[in-house]
Amino acid sequence: MGELDAGWPHGSQDPIGQAAEFLVWAPLITQSGGGLHVFLPVLDRGLDAVVHRLTDGAYLALQVKGKTSLHGPEAPIAVYEKHLFTPDQLVIGVHLDGDRLGPYVLVADAATFRRKAATVVDRGRVLLVADMPIHPIPGHSWTEDLVPLEGLAERLGGTRRGPTVALEAEPVSDEDRLIGSWGELEVIRRLAFLEGCGLFRPFPDNETNEILIRRLTTGVTLGIQVKTGQLPEPDAYRKILINRSNFVPAATTFVVALGWMVPERRFHETCLLIPSDVVPTLASINGPNYELHFRPAGSSRPSRLDRYRIPLESLAEIVAHHLY
Repeated sequence: MGELDAGWPHGSQDPIGQAAEFLVWAPLITQSGGGLHVFLPVLDRGLDAVVHRLTDGAYLALQVKGKTSLHGPEAPIAVYEKHLFTPDQLVIGVHLDGDRLGPYVLVADAATFRRKAATVVDRGRVLLVADMPIHPIPGHSWTEDLVPLEGLAERLGGTRRGPTVALEAEPVSDEDRLIGSWGELEVIRRLAFLEGCGLFRPFPDNETNEILIRRLTTGVTLGIQVKTGQLPEPDAYRKILINRSNFVPAATTFVVALGWMVPERRFHETCLLIPSDVVPTLASINGPNYELHFRPAGSSRPSRLDRYRIPLESLAEIVAHHLY
């Protein structure tokens, strides 16, 4: 192996690497007709994205490596060994031909990449190196892992979906959108303290999950939808509306409902953590939405939501239990 060059890992600030990543996300979305949803990391901890495959609900962890310079008909790529967390994680290698991707893409799971790659030690860090061919070469060890660029989404199991008819959502005010974003950031802030986990946000934000949390070493992944209601007083209640057109209940998805105390400009000390697959049994139908009545402080009258009320300060700890 020669001296390390600009095509080798240099961290999340490498502009060429970031360009390669976004050139991969676009065909995944377009080729699958939106059947593959891309979630990008809040903090880069070794995974470039988690892709939600809607056909079966699977979460695919991806690492993308792009190369501009060539060694003959090859564009060597390298991955830090410590960033291959689970055997089913996918490494996607691409060659940038000017401002576009080359016609072939390397796709290999982590188990295959470990088995076939060469090993290089760079400043005490172990790199796994693949001499990626930019087109199929008979007898080349990596040729069988190449797929045409136009078949990338299919390689990830992303079959094109037919057109869907979305229910018209109730208009949301700018103030509600702003406070809703505060709620999402509050949940992210609390979950960020969980060790050994990565947090991801969807791009675009067009499905049930607004946050993904993944335990890196095991690959266990949970999705979270956050709802934030404005409360003029501590014992007030608010309607929580969940758009049914893009709501897909799953055992790995939860709804978190927060209360924003308007006079005090803080979040209520309790919240709801509801498995999404029970939402249809708890909620009423209000036009295009599921409707839940959220009273953070509780009530003298029993509610079907009582069992899902938890202290906000315990949210991360309870979510952590579901990641095992």
